[in-house]
Amino acid sequence: MPILIDGTSHEDGVFPLQLTEGPPHRLKISPGQGGLSMGPRASTPKADLWVDADARLHWACFEPFATPAGSPWPRQFYYSGNDSTFFAWSRQRPIEGFKWQPLLSGPLEIDASQSRIRELSLYLQSNQGHISLKLPSREMRLHLHGDLSQISVTAGLPESLSLSPATSKRGTDAALQLPDMGGLTQVNSLELCNNAGHQPISLQHLSQFPRLESLSLWGNFCDLEQLAQCTELKSLSLRFMPNLQGLPPLQSWPGLDSFIAYNVEEATGKRLRQQLKERAKTRAWDKYASVSQLRKPEWWSKHYGRPFSSWPPARAKLAHAAFDLAEQQIHAAQTLNDIQAALTTFSTRFNTVKGIETSEREDLGEAIGQLAQLPTALSLGASDALAQQWFDACRDY
Repeated sequence: MPILIDGTSHEDGVFPLQLTEGPPHRLKISPGQGGLSMGPRASTPKADLWVDADARLHWACFEPFATPAGSPWPRQFYYSGNDSTFFAWSRQRPIEGFKWQPLLSGPLEIDASQSRIRELSLYLQSNQGHISLKLPSREMRLHLHGDLSQISVTAGLPESLSLSPATSKRGTDAALQLPDMGGLTQVNSLELCNNAGHQPISLQHLSQFPRLESLSLWGNFCDLEQLAQCTELKSLSLRFMPNLQGLPPLQSWPGLDSFIAYNVEEATGKRLRQQLKERAKTRAWDKYASVSQLRKPEWWSKHYGRPFSSWPPARAKLAHAAFDLAEQQIHAAQTLNDIQAALTTFSTRFNTVKGIETSEREDLGEAIGQLAQLPTALSLGASDALAQQWFDACRDY
């Protein structure tokens, strides 16, 4: 896809861009590029443009850029930094999508009530300052990721709300409770997202959303019996859910027109299929209804119980193979030395893998802990602390 710059078509190239004070940045455009990423070099090494976290940005420098159809380019922004003036800029220049990761050290108040951002995503960190955000009255899709307690939203109501709270990688940790979401509790369309193998999110506080008509759940949740309180639901989606314990029967929502259960645990999934058939006998589904990809417990254990689900496919395949081997060796172990040998072999396997990220090193430490908790390992005297000592002693990453 070519890009228009001051009305002239360009397939690709490098262009000067006066994004900040001082020398211009060099913007390299590739064919088909619809989005643009910016941020500090240390934290966003693959960004299209590197800018300091506290740099004041001249957002209007993008105004000469457009798509062949005449709409503003970039269509999507990905920005890590602290300049929130893009909200004011978007009053005149509509933005299709903006993903923002603030790096704040203090509180910030933002008046976005006149902004023309169609889809806004905020990535919130526990150690940042609190954000107070005034939303526009016009339609906006809002996505909040991370520490949800770090933001309060007032004024307008989003067309739809998506929440992705930060959860730990241990599925056995105590359930995370949703904070009070203030004015956002009046939305009628909500999506809650979690990793299937992470700490569960409790639905105990789902009752703070009394007007829900559409609800979509992704990942690991508990206290599903609370869904019975959402009596106005017209659409319900359950995806990649290893635990459906407590899920009310479909008849709990008399107005339900659409239901999807995709990649869910097998036992409850079979009951849901029967409930779909029974419901169809009395009232046909007005919209889509399906239960598919039912999964056995061992599938969840391998694909989500292990901490490799977010790894690149090739590296994840290697990690799963190494984990399988270590598991076999531990099952056959006769002494504590055998356990140490299995964990050492697993750990040193990655010494020859280039570019292990910090998060991946932490995942490997989590995997070591899981292997040390296998019944055979525990019976021979292994512990998480001892396993971590062996892990640190033999790894080069």
